[in-house]
Amino acid sequence: MQNSSNTNYSGIKELQATEILKNYNYSIVSKAYKYMDDEPVVDFGAGIGTLSELFRSNYGISPICIEIDSENIKFLEKRGFEHKANLEDCNRKFNFIFSSNVLEHIENDLNVLELFYNSLEKNGKVFLYLPANMLLWSEMDVVVGHYRRYTKKEIKEKLVKAGFSLVKVHYADSLGFFATFFIKVFGFKSSINSDMERSFKIYDKFLFPISNFLDSVGLKFFLGKNIVVVARK
Repeated sequence: MQNSSNTNYSGIKELQATEILKNYNYSIVSKAYKYMDDEPVVDFGAGIGTLSELFRSNYGISPICIEIDSENIKFLEKRGFEHKANLEDCNRKFNFIFSSNVLEHIENDLNVLELFYNSLEKNGKVFLYLPANMLLWSEMDVVVGHYRRYTKKEIKEKLVKAGFSLVKVHYADSLGFFATFFIKVFGFKSSINSDMERSFKIYDKFLFPISNFLDSVGLKFFLGKNIVVVARK
């Protein structure tokens, strides 16, 4: 079940606002592309298609978008993406399942991982980008409908239980760890406004490239705002 307990939270506004995070979004997509062998590809929990659009424009890959929200689906249709409400509706197997910042919204995430496993071809891969570390849990997680932030140990155990073999597990966005801790300490404003969008732009343009560099020289093995996981069937 998806966590929708906070009815005051407007997911569509956040999704639109985060489209300005050009460097951050491209970083996620480029990380996933390294592990793609062939289509067909699924974007599970595609939202308004922000990351699917980057796959298409940068790599010529047009994912099948799995999305249940009716407002999000309107965006996907405008962008010309094939979409389904559930993986089971596709009636086919896939070579790659991509999912960014989605599993934490689902109460029984193990069921979803088992569904991923059953929906992949032999040797197919799943790529997950997840919020990390319950130490960073804050009002922001409550507002956006998270059930959890992950540890590497937790997601590895769940993937193995679902039948997967692990390929890669590491943190991402090391500077984001401190930014998220700042939000935990000083509070979170749930409304999307011009000040927040300005902060997004500053972080994405100036701080995230530094964070990405720090990740590349080894900090990703010690801490980060997110966890990157790649696993194979």
